[in-house]
Amino acid sequence: MPLSAGASRLAGEDFVQGNAASERSAIPQRYKWDPARIFPDWQAWEREFAAVAADLPRLAGRRGSLDRSAAALRDAVEDLLDLRRRLEVVVLYASLRSDEDTRISENTAHRGRAGTLAVRFAEAASWFEPELLAMEPGRLAEFLRADPGLQLYTHFIDNIRRLRVHTLDPEREALLAAAANMAKGAGQVFNALNNADIKLGTIRDEQGREIELTKARFHKYIKSLDRRVRRETFERCLDSYGALINTLAANMDANVKNDVFYAGARRYAGTLEAALHPDAVPTEVFHNLLAGMDASLEVAHRYTRLRKRVLGLEPLRDHDLHVPLFPHGGFKYGYDAARDLILEALKPLGPEYLDIVREGFGARWIDVHESAGKRSGAYSSGAFGTSPYILMNWSEQLRDAFTLAHEMGHSVHTYLAGRHQPYVYADYPIFTAEVASTCNEQLLMHHLLGRTRDRGERLYLLDYRLTQINDTFVRQTMFAEFEYRMHRMGEQGETLTAETLNALYLEMLQKYWGPDVQFDPDRSAWNWSRIPHFYYGYYVYQYATAYAAAVAISRNILAGATAARDLYLDLLRSGSSRYPVEALQRAGVDMTRPDPIQDVFRLFSELLDEVEGLLGEEKE
Repeated sequence: MPLSAGASRLAGEDFVQGNAASERSAIPQRYKWDPARIFPDWQAWEREFAAVAADLPRLAGRRGSLDRSAAALRDAVEDLLDLRRRLEVVVLYASLRSDEDTRISENTAHRGRAGTLAVRFAEAASWFEPELLAMEPGRLAEFLRADPGLQLYTHFIDNIRRLRVHTLDPEREALLAAAANMAKGAGQVFNALNNADIKLGTIRDEQGREIELTKARFHKYIKSLDRRVRRETFERCLDSYGALINTLAANMDANVKNDVFYAGARRYAGTLEAALHPDAVPTEVFHNLLAGMDASLEVAHRYTRLRKRVLGLEPLRDHDLHVPLFPHGGFKYGYDAARDLILEALKPLGPEYLDIVREGFGARWIDVHESAGKRSGAYSSGAFGTSPYILMNWSEQLRDAFTLAHEMGHSVHTYLAGRHQPYVYADYPIFTAEVASTCNEQLLMHHLLGRTRDRGERLYLLDYRLTQINDTFVRQTMFAEFEYRMHRMGEQGETLTAETLNALYLEMLQKYWGPDVQFDPDRSAWNWSRIPHFYYGYYVYQYATAYAAAVAISRNILAGATAARDLYLDLLRSGSSRYPVEALQRAGVDMTRPDPIQDVFRLFSELLDEVEGLLGEEKE
């Protein structure tokens, strides 16, 4: 059945936004998440907040007890973990309520108080790791053997001991913990500016109507078939950040200096090592990604040349890089239609997985629509003992369906780990988290391509998949290299300025997109200033490594291998009970080797071959 037969249905099945973002009160309840499942109101939250705060002195009072007996060690571990678990629930509720409307100062204040409580917890617990590391190894091993209750925490303790050389004495650990609020300053400044203060102005849409530009609408109008609309969208958005470019550069310089300070304080060779070592990810994984990208970038440049030929543009500009190449095959989804589509696409993962997804759709895990003051973007969040929560800003684009599948992957991962692991191992690192989300995207694309033989729709989907590879694999690696190189500048004592950051980002754009794009030396170079992930400390490379792992895993599952599906679900259930590179190896993917990177470029090339075949072009 051609996709267009049902894909564009919107009326009567969904809430549809007007030209301005709606107030939250106007959105039907079933499209809003339900934080009341955590706390019924702020009063209940305040009671738990006070209870956690009251218990912190007890945890601090256990200082000096670990070496006394196995029972004393077990009691300290369990008290530490229980308080951390309760704190995470307090922080989650405050974060969800704040993100609903960042304009409400009361919610922002509650979120700030939750962050301060987290710092107080870190101070109260700061003695634990240094004291554990100071224990004589033979005595610790004796405790683990003698107390069956401690054996559960063997991996937890081993993971701490692995960080021995990077853990300071109790006094200095307490000092670093107390400085945590200051360390978050640059990220908080950017978050406030990016989500509450910055205004992107207005554009004229394809019909000449004046439209308020938001970050969600940027992603819609930058794909407009009207080049004037996408040029205005690009210019208005980037001019808003460019007007603040020196301030944003100073803020980024502070962010990088913070990372450099903490890496040095903990005796790491550099910021990359400091970011990767806590998750036991060897730096060779990061450098293997960059080297693999350098070796195969010509394939990405081939896609750029294809865009230039199909669009017939001379020159091809920055604002032309996201418009669909084959819009006659395009379609869009309302939320309800996307929900049904995702349930069909995820069937290869089996009935257990599908039942969890159905629960998520039915139990108000998801906050669907953009509203005034709502945090931009999308994420999945949750805490042990709560349901997962998904933030969306629905704009009726096909990308929203992929984003929803992506975040649902995170949420099912959270659900499975939380029900198959005790709290101590129920969390999981980003390195494996992004595999769970990206695998869902791969399955959704396979399902969509399998539903149509229509040439126009197939070209549209193939281009969408090529764009996914470019955005999730190539572009995120570009971000990773930019982040690495600006941190190297910081490590060498350089001050990051608007001039140096702009020049570096423009160099990255030209390297990764190739010579067939003409970049605006100002606006294109300012793009770094609007990327929140640069405040997350080497986060983005994991999108690319996860994409490579997800391509391999999804292909094995789609080949009908029940064993591959079972290994994948075991990965999701394992939480943090294994180190992430090892966990992926058990699922059949070794990210220390070049093979997964090469496989993505082979897929990229195969997709280009198919597009060129459908267009009747000769293979390059």
